[in-house]
Amino acid sequence: MDCLQITQITDLHLGAEANANFAGVNTLDSFKAVLKALDAQGRGDDLLLLSGDLSAEPSAETYLLLNQVLKENHKRVIWLPGNHDDFELMRAGLINYPPSPVTELGNWGILTLDSSQPGTPIGHIADEQLQQVKMGLEKLAGKAVLIAMHHSPVEVGCRWLDAQKIENAGDLYDLLIQHGNVKAVLTGHVHQQFDGKWGDLALHTTPSSCIQFKQNSDDFALSGEPPGYRWLDLMADGLIVTGVEFIDGFDQSPDVQNTGS
Repeated sequence: MDCLQITQITDLHLGAEANANFAGVNTLDSFKAVLKALDAQGRGDDLLLLSGDLSAEPSAETYLLLNQVLKENHKRVIWLPGNHDDFELMRAGLINYPPSPVTELGNWGILTLDSSQPGTPIGHIADEQLQQVKMGLEKLAGKAVLIAMHHSPVEVGCRWLDAQKIENAGDLYDLLIQHGNVKAVLTGHVHQQFDGKWGDLALHTTPSSCIQFKQNSDDFALSGEPPGYRWLDLMADGLIVTGVEFIDGFDQSPDVQNTGS
C-alpha cells in the first residue's frame, strides 16, 4: 500500500430529527454535502475519521440517523466522541461501526482517544485513556502512527476556545514523545483550520462539517465559511500530505450574528 487516503470530518452537530440546525444551517444537509463532495473529488472510498461532536445533544436517535446515512453511502468509518457526545449512546446507535481505539492499516496505525469529560467543554485525558495510548503504541511499534482526538492540546488563537484545550495535555505529550513513530495529531472542536506544532509533533485541527468559528476571536463568533473537511494521504514511508477543503456551492449560510447563547 503506497498511499492510504483518509478524510477527517468533525463537529457534525447532528440532531435527532433531519431538520435540526446550528445557527441557521441544517447540519444533516451540510454533512451530506461533504459526503457528496468527497464522491465528486474521487475520495468517496476514503476511510472516514469522525472526530467528535457528532451530535448537538446526544440521543440514540441521533446516532441511529448517522448510522443510516453512513450505511446508505457505503462508508468505512472510525469515530471518537466529543464533549457533545455520549460514548455509550454512540456505541449503541452506530451499530454498523463498532468502536475502534486501535486501527491498523498497512504501514499505519490510528489511535482514537476520548478527550471529553462530563459536565464541561474543557478537554481532559483520563488515566484509562493514557493507559490505552500506552498499550496502543506498544501494539503499533514499527508502524507510523496518527493520533486522533476531539480537543486541541494547544491554543489556536481564540481566547474562548483556548480556555477549553486539554488541561493535562502534558501527560499525553510525554507519553507520545517516548515513541518515535507518532507522525501527527488530529483534532476537532475548534471549528477552524490550524496547522502547527505541539512540541515536536505536527498538529492539525479541522473545520466543521456545518459552521465555522471566527479565527482570532476573544468570544464566540462565526466566520460565515461553508462546511469543510480535511483530507490526508498517508504514505508508506510515514510522510503525511494533508489539506483542508470547503464545500463550494452549499446554499445555506450561517447567521454570523449568532452569539452562541
